[in-house]
Amino acid sequence: MNLTFTDILDANLLRVKYREYEGLMRTSKTKELLGTVKDFLHFVERLKSHVSSTVLMRSLEEQERVAKRLITTIRVRYLLLFLYKRVIQNLINRLVSLMRSLLIQLSF
Repeated sequence: MNLTFTDILDANLLRVKYREYEGLMRTSKTKELLGTVKDFLHFVERLKSHVSSTVLMRSLEEQERVAKRLITTIRVRYLLLFLYKRVIQNLINRLVSLMRSLLIQLSF
């Protein structure tokens, strides 16, 4: 394996970029996390087009798979949260309606 100066520089730049992503992912709120993971996914996709090592390619593919799974999980969370709020609101409305109905019946 022949390492050149540019390979060493590229590895150091990659290390810095990965540390940056790690910091952003650990400190982000959910909405910011989604943006960070999407950006990381695009970064990995671009990086894959320049990689010739099969070991590195497998690692990048696994990172890509996990990032996509994380994005899907965050999106499902929003959907579930929306549905949860809607179900809760419907149940509250139904309960209030039943309470009012009982009070109306008692007032006669």
